[in-house]
Amino acid sequence: MQPTPHNLVDQVIIQSNQLIQKPSQYTLIGKGRSAFVFLDEGNGCAIKIFFEEFEHLAKQEGDIYKRLKGCPYFPNVYEVGPNYLVMDYIEGMTFYQCLQKGIPITDEMVEKVEEALSFARQQGLNPSDIHLQNLLYTKDGTVKVIDVVRFTQDKVCHQWDDLREAHQRIYQRKYFIFKRIPKPLIDTVAFLYKKIIIPFRSLRLSK
Repeated sequence: MQPTPHNLVDQVIIQSNQLIQKPSQYTLIGKGRSAFVFLDEGNGCAIKIFFEEFEHLAKQEGDIYKRLKGCPYFPNVYEVGPNYLVMDYIEGMTFYQCLQKGIPITDEMVEKVEEALSFARQQGLNPSDIHLQNLLYTKDGTVKVIDVVRFTQDKVCHQWDDLREAHQRIYQRKYFIFKRIPKPLIDTVAFLYKKIIIPFRSLRLSK
């Protein structure tokens, strides 16, 4: 892996969280609440560039990835800049895309996420903000967890617990026939969950 040239990162222009300009060898592959993610076609790495108001998160997330080094369920980070990270590019699909495409989310995939989060806790971290968009099912048939910047927050987050219970007690049931789920339906369920209108928490608490 060759370090990304700093002049390439400097060529990325972001204004009001909108991408204005990028070098030709950068392919945009994702946008989140705090950053754009590019594939550097020159070295095959992913480049995560944070928006101006979130630039401080680059070091924060980089430090978290360093604590997770050695666990196969998290990407390797090769460089931490003032506003960017250089890390493994992971080929695959998010769990969100798996639902859309009808690719089964298996018990084994869920167990691998559990192993990843358990490892993070052993490093003194607090896995938080785990959702379908930051869980990846790779071409090699394994699982990767990305976007770990909130793993140092103090607040207890039950989001993964609720997803796991929904998987076990709804998705895996024979009566659940919607293995291929349209994007609008997934987004609606996510919205209602955040508003605590859909009581997935009651599934977990009713054990």
